[in-house]
Parts: sequence; C-alpha cells; structure tokens
Amino acid sequence: MTNEQKEKIRQLRLEGIGYKKISDQIGLSRDSVRGYCRRHGLDGFGEELALKRKILMQEEFIYIFCPQCGKEIKQNAKGRKRKYCSMECKRKWDKTHRKAFNLKCSYCGKEFKSLGIKHLKYCCRDCYIKDRFWRKEDAKEIADKILEFKKVSKLPKWLKELLLGDEEV
Repeated sequence: MTNEQKEKIRQLRLEGIGYKKISDQIGLSRDSVRGYCRRHGLDGFGEELALKRKILMQEEFIYIFCPQCGKEIKQNAKGRKRKYCSMECKRKWDKTHRKAFNLKCSYCGKEFKSLGIKHLKYCCRDCYIKDRFWRKEDAKEIADKILEFKKVSKLPKWLKELLLGDEEV
C-alpha cells in the first residue's frame, strides 16, 4: 500500500464512505482497507465517523474566529479557550442571539415571551404587585362584581385554582 493510497483511504473514510466503496476506488481489497482503518482509528460506521469529525471541526473553528466580528482570536497558552475576541463582542453577540421562551403569567394566565430568561413568573410588574400584595382586594372586588351580577373581566390564576380545586383551570 502506497502513501498516496493511505492518504486517500484516510480522506475518504473521514468523509463517511464505507470500506467497500473505498476499496473499489483505490483498487485494494476490502479487508486491506478495513485493516488499515482499524490500525489507524478509522474503524466503525462511516456516517458516525464523519459526524464526529464534523462536530470536532466546528468546535475547533469556534475558537479560531470571533463569531460576532470575524476577527482571528489569539488564544492564551494557559486557561480556558476564548470564544470572542473581546468582551464587547461577547455582549453584542449575547444581545442579538437570545433564546425566546414562551411562558404563562402566574397572575393573569396570559401567555408572554421572555428573551433569555426562562424562569419568569409574571408578564409585567403590575401582575407581580397584584399577586404579591393585592390578593384580598382582588378577591373583594371580584366578590362585589359577582354579587352585583356584573361580568368579571380578569380572574387571577390563584383564585381560579381556589374556586375550581382539582379541576383543570
């Protein structure tokens, strides 16, 4: 087996091509190709090998160029690898690439979107204040409307749970 054939086997194997196809292209037996691959850590399923290589390349590429500005990153000899060229680039990237979470308000039950924070309980400050400090007043206001046979526009979630019990809200 020549050095050119060895390099070709390595290249094709890292692309995810199987032993049989490689042997047909190079002109060696399938067992020779498989033996070479096993000795050099290229054995296993070709697709998995190609996927592992792709992931490894992406991980290494992250630490070469800044994802925000594209400048080359100079890595320090010690410590964790840098992903951004500066803190300013990191802040810009974080501002523009936040994950959106769809949440439900614990007070009014309205669905709202939160950027970057997945543990918010309330859609706005008013809902927080009312849920935290105005429960008695809310209950009195709703009871007065019910006694006057008026329509209740907003029923807090805690009151729904209290009135309905185990039934679904």
